[in-house]
Amino acid sequence: MAKLKKWNSIPVENEIISLLVKNRGEMLTSDLLRQLGNKYQDFSKNDLDGFLFKLEVRSYIFVIPIKKEVSKVEINPRGNYSHEIAAEIKKFTH
Repeated sequence: MAKLKKWNSIPVENEIISLLVKNRGEMLTSDLLRQLGNKYQDFSKNDLDGFLFKLEVRSYIFVIPIKKEVSKVEINPRGNYSHEIAAEIKKFTH
């Protein structure tokens, strides 16, 4: 499991949602892995896949395969987000 380089109270799932919102709702898994690797020590592709699976099952994101090792991750605009996140998502979906 990934360890923090420094103390951070934000769960990894929330960090992924935040990164997606900052990038207008979509990112490649390679970009997500790079950015999360900067925050968490020993963050691997297996860690990312596990978190993406949890988020996809909970209907927060869609994962669309592009190549064998790269997928596109899109935020689900119908997910059950906080009011603050939902307002940010509305800015780029409408």
